[in-house]
Amino acid sequence: MKHSQDYYHRVISSLFEKPGQRLPDQLIERVIQETNGPTLIDEFREQFKTTMSEHYKQSKENGTKAEEAGSAFTPGLPISDSEESAVSEHHNANTGNAPQDRSADVPLQPGDIPSEAPAEASVPVVATRTESLPNGRSGQPYDVCLDELLNELLDELPAKLQLEDDGGSNLSLSDDHRLQGTPTAQGSLQLKVQGLDEQGETVLELTLKLALIPSSRDLWKNLPSDPDAPYAKPDEEVDRLSGGDGWQMAMGSQRGRSHAHRGGQRDDHGTIARATSGWNVLIVGDGAGSCEYARQGSLLATTVARDELLSSLAANEGAALEAAALAWWKGGDRSRMSQALLIPLQQTMITAVHAGHRAITEEAKASGHPAKAFSTTLLLALHKETPDGHIVVTFGIGDGAVAALYEGRQAQMLTTADSGQHAGQTRFLDAPLFQEAEGLYQRVKINVFSSLEALIVATDGLTDPKFTSDNDMHDGESWWALYDELAPALAAPNDDSERDPLQDYLSFFVERHHDDRTLAVLYRDSVMPADMGDSEALV
Repeated sequence: MKHSQDYYHRVISSLFEKPGQRLPDQLIERVIQETNGPTLIDEFREQFKTTMSEHYKQSKENGTKAEEAGSAFTPGLPISDSEESAVSEHHNANTGNAPQDRSADVPLQPGDIPSEAPAEASVPVVATRTESLPNGRSGQPYDVCLDELLNELLDELPAKLQLEDDGGSNLSLSDDHRLQGTPTAQGSLQLKVQGLDEQGETVLELTLKLALIPSSRDLWKNLPSDPDAPYAKPDEEVDRLSGGDGWQMAMGSQRGRSHAHRGGQRDDHGTIARATSGWNVLIVGDGAGSCEYARQGSLLATTVARDELLSSLAANEGAALEAAALAWWKGGDRSRMSQALLIPLQQTMITAVHAGHRAITEEAKASGHPAKAFSTTLLLALHKETPDGHIVVTFGIGDGAVAALYEGRQAQMLTTADSGQHAGQTRFLDAPLFQEAEGLYQRVKINVFSSLEALIVATDGLTDPKFTSDNDMHDGESWWALYDELAPALAAPNDDSERDPLQDYLSFFVERHHDDRTLAVLYRDSVMPADMGDSEALV
C-alpha cells in the first residue's frame, strides 16, 4: 500500500523527535531513502493490525471486554485522515452499520487502532500504620477515641473507620470513632482497622496493638479451706427465715478473698432467729483475722447469745422488755435509762452478750489456748412490731454497723463503731467489758419507730467498701443506696438455682476490700424499696 510522502515524514518524526525538538526535513528524507522507510512502515502497520485482530478474538472468547484488550497495547502509528476513513468504511461495510462517530466509550473492533491512550483510573494510595493503644484492664470498661491517635499520623482523617478484626478484645468501634467495650481477654492483642474514603475505597490499614492487663479480681485464688482443721466451718453460709407479720429475715456470711487466696477459714459468723413472743433476733460477729481461732470465737458469741435471747424473750422477760422500752420512750426524758428499763435489759440483752463471752472463755480453757485466740466483735439487734411502733434494741462492740431504714428514704445508725489509732484496729468482746458497768449499758441503744422498712446488721467487710467515710455511714441516702442494690438478692432462690443470690451479692469486687462479709437483714415481704414519703420516729 502506498502512502503520501507527508505521511512517512510524520511517522518518522513521531518515532525519533523529542519533546521541544524537531528533526530537520533533510534528515527525515535521508532516513526514508537509506532504510527503505516506507516499506518498513507499511509492514509494521499491517503486522500491528493483524496482532490486534487476533488479540481481540482471543479476548472475546475469554469473556473480556474488547476495550480491555486494546488497553494492553501502546497506541500504534498515526494514520492519515483518508486511511482512517477507509478503515472506518471497511468496518461499517462488514458490520452493516452506517458510519458513526466513535466515542471514547465505544469498544475497539478488529482492525481498529486507538487514536489516543485511554485514561488510566486513579488508584487510591493505601497508607499502612502500626500504632499502640493505651493499656486496658481485663474486665473493666475501655474507651479510646481513635481520632486523637490519627490526628498525629495523618494530614486528613478518612471519611469512615471500620473495625475489621477486634483481635479477641470484645471491643467495638462506634460511628464517632470510639473504641469501646469491656474486654474479657488479657495479654497482647492486635486489632485491625480500615479507613475508607468518600467512595468507599480503602485508604488506610491500621494495626493497633493493645495490652490488656489481667483484672486484679482474676488474680485471686479460691482455694477450699481444710475441712479437717480445728473448728472448721463452711466457707459460706446462708439462712432465711420468716419474721412474721409480713417480715422476712435473711443472713449471708462469706469467706473473704484474703482467706480464700490461701485456703484459710471464714472468721465471720451470723445468725437469725424469731422468738415465740414475736421478737426478731439478728446477730453477726467478725472474728479477728490475726487470731488463730477467731472463727470459733465468732460462732460461739453469736449462737450462744442467740440461744440465750430466745429463752429469755420467750418468758416474762420479753414482755417486760417490751413494756419498759415503750414506757421509757414515751416518757420524754431519754438522757438516762430508767431502773425499770435496766432490769429487763440486763435479763435479756446483757445476759445474752455475757453468755457469748463466757462460752469463749470456757472453750479457751478446755482447748488450752488463750482467750485472745478466739477474739471477735459482736453486733446484735432485736425487733418487735407493736401497735405503738417498732421497738429496736441494739448492742455493739467492735466495728461494722446496725442501721434502721424507714419511710422517706431516711436511715439511722443504731451503733457506734469502735476504732483504734490505726486502720483496721477495733475492740473485741473481752472480760474488761463487763467490768465497765456504765460503759456496758451505754452500748445498748433503744429506739421506737413509727414506721420501719428494713433493719441491717453488717460486719465491716461489707460496710467498709460500701461507705467511704463516717459521714456516709450517717447519711440516709447512702444506706438506701445499699439497700437498693441488695434488695434483688433478698428474694429467695428458685428451685433451679445452684447458688443463693445473697451469696452472689456478697461476692462484689472492690479493690483493697477482701475481708469476710456477713450480713443479717430484716425486711418487708415486698423487698423492692421505694420512696414512700415522710416519716418520723415516735416522740
